[in-house]
Amino acid sequence: MPLGDPSMPEPSADAGPLLRLDADEELWEPLLLSIEEGRVVPIIGRDLLTITAGAGETLLYTWLAERLARALKVDVDSLAGAPSLEAVATRHVSTGGDPRQIYIKLALLLRDVGALPVPAPLKQLAGIKPFKLFVSSTFDSLLARAINEVRFDGLDYTQVIAYAPREKVDIPADWEQSNQSFVFHLLGKVSSMEGSYVVSEEDALEFVHSLQGPGPLPNLTSALNESSLLVIGCGFPAWLVRFFIRAARRSRLLLAREKTDFIVDARAGGDADLVAFLRNFKTGTEIFALADPLRFVDELSSRWQSRVRQAPAPAAVEVPVMDPGAVFISYASEDRPAAEALREALDAAGMDVWFDRDRLFAGDAFESRIRRNIERCSLFIAVLSKSCVTPDRRFFRLEWDQAQRVAVTVPESAEFILPVAVDDLRHDHEFIPEKFRQLHWQTQQGSTVDPGFVDRVRQLYREHQSRTVIRL
Repeated sequence: MPLGDPSMPEPSADAGPLLRLDADEELWEPLLLSIEEGRVVPIIGRDLLTITAGAGETLLYTWLAERLARALKVDVDSLAGAPSLEAVATRHVSTGGDPRQIYIKLALLLRDVGALPVPAPLKQLAGIKPFKLFVSSTFDSLLARAINEVRFDGLDYTQVIAYAPREKVDIPADWEQSNQSFVFHLLGKVSSMEGSYVVSEEDALEFVHSLQGPGPLPNLTSALNESSLLVIGCGFPAWLVRFFIRAARRSRLLLAREKTDFIVDARAGGDADLVAFLRNFKTGTEIFALADPLRFVDELSSRWQSRVRQAPAPAAVEVPVMDPGAVFISYASEDRPAAEALREALDAAGMDVWFDRDRLFAGDAFESRIRRNIERCSLFIAVLSKSCVTPDRRFFRLEWDQAQRVAVTVPESAEFILPVAVDDLRHDHEFIPEKFRQLHWQTQQGSTVDPGFVDRVRQLYREHQSRTVIRL
């Protein structure tokens, strides 16, 4: 079966469950209890992503397949059933087309459609606060946008990590202690680079192959081993379902007894061989009879909200404030590895560093707290890259704006804003503030921090400690 094969019936908000809802009743309580305890990692698939097109709703990835076929001049009438990205990509390559054009055209398509409305099911999942780590099998940015809209008033506060065979980036080891939310694109994120995300089943095979060997993602693997997976609407072929179930276990399936995973997928539930495999080998995997992912998320959200209303109110948590005079590092979530390397280098040099928003707790007025922390910092380091020149609403722009306001109150002879470019971003790009363009930019190659820059920051930091800056 092709990856995300649209020849299967599309889920619909008006469609009934494949079986009676009460057939799942014994599964709901274990699932909700595990969510409540923070022991569930949702794996989100394409079947949750619907958009309004023409006379009604359609799946985003079916819509993309139709437009990709036009862009690549693939005859959709020659394809069996409704076009899928897998079918269009396969036909393009088999007729001598350049594979690189598949990724370039898709990147352009997603850029040209602009800010698509976030599908309601993604917002409902974002509203379940114990979900801290989300694994996405899609290559779009809608899930992170949903979390930012629901939890952070649309500001960029979700850390997005994208895996690719060429760039095996893991989640932070301390992700559970963080107050951020994380979206891990296990099958890559949209890019014009060939092989950087999964379009076809051949791509999926390459990604899975790159995950073999001595643990390329130890932190993510540990998180999946210790959590129950909730796989919703991924439409994986049977071999990939088996792989994920096994990858999320420390032991072979016959010996695995430590947890239960849950699958919500019409394709998986309708595959008799897969169901028999999961049951016969006692894999601890349950398949919901309510296989329509849109209806399932609606039911899950309703049950969760009812549970939250009945729970006692949590005790208030005192939010720590940044110590005066710390170095503030501002960055786009895509550049976190480079920012982490910079933080570690400054820490090792004996400086107090405010690295990110991890010290802000849910419910805190994080925007006002960020503004206050920038007013209290000694130096403002802006990590700049091509990720910063997107037209989307991003949290770091609020930080940039506040830094420029504070810079006006700093003596002209004292440096305050220190831009650090971590790629070949143009110095004069229109999306970069004019104040930043007028300053000298330090360059940093990935996670390699220039010792000379660390020495410069340490000198400025010490100068700040020896004087009092009056801010009106």
